[in-house]
Amino acid sequence: MTPADAAYFAETMSDLQRETIVICSRQGTLGYTRIAEKLGVSYADAKNVGGFLQAANLATIELLKPGFNGSGIFLNERGEQVKLAALKAKSSNAPNN
Repeated sequence: MTPADAAYFAETMSDLQRETIVICSRQGTLGYTRIAEKLGVSYADAKNVGGFLQAANLATIELLKPGFNGSGIFLNERGEQVKLAALKAKSSNAPNN
């Protein structure tokens, strides 16, 4: 994925999709319940975003821990590139203090 592709992905995502990708990573993530709580959305909304990210080949949905009843969003390399683009866009759009 080129930097321009990553920037386009980040730009065309919904606010919730962008907020979610920013709090997830390749090494670890929060479960759907914690993502929903942190972003102030329903569990179903968090799960739908996870499905979108997986369908867009930006992440995988995996169990958080073996034997633990809960899934989380783990970004892949493409997802990390989009995350960086989203963070860059967010910082460039922030008002100057």
